[in-house]
Amino acid sequence: MLSSYAPIISVEKAYHEQHSVPEITNSVFEPSSVMAKCDPRHGKYMACCLMYRGDVVPKDVNAAVHSIKTKRAVQFVDWYMLTTLTKLY
Repeated sequence: MLSSYAPIISVEKAYHEQHSVPEITNSVFEPSSVMAKCDPRHGKYMACCLMYRGDVVPKDVNAAVHSIKTKRAVQFVDWYMLTTLTKLY
């Protein structure tokens, strides 16, 4: 199990920068966001759980997740159900 956190920005920038849902979703899968010393691009995911906080619309989340799945930039195993759990806070 890998844990990621995105965006990783300083406290000073947190109140001045705005990030779109697709930007946040894409950055979660970047190696620099992973909280372990490994490169997830060399393996495949079995499942994914994304939790968003703040002013986030489910329609935007679904579009961002669909974009990740269709681009095939993130590899999921072939034998597992391709579902993604999303949670909005």
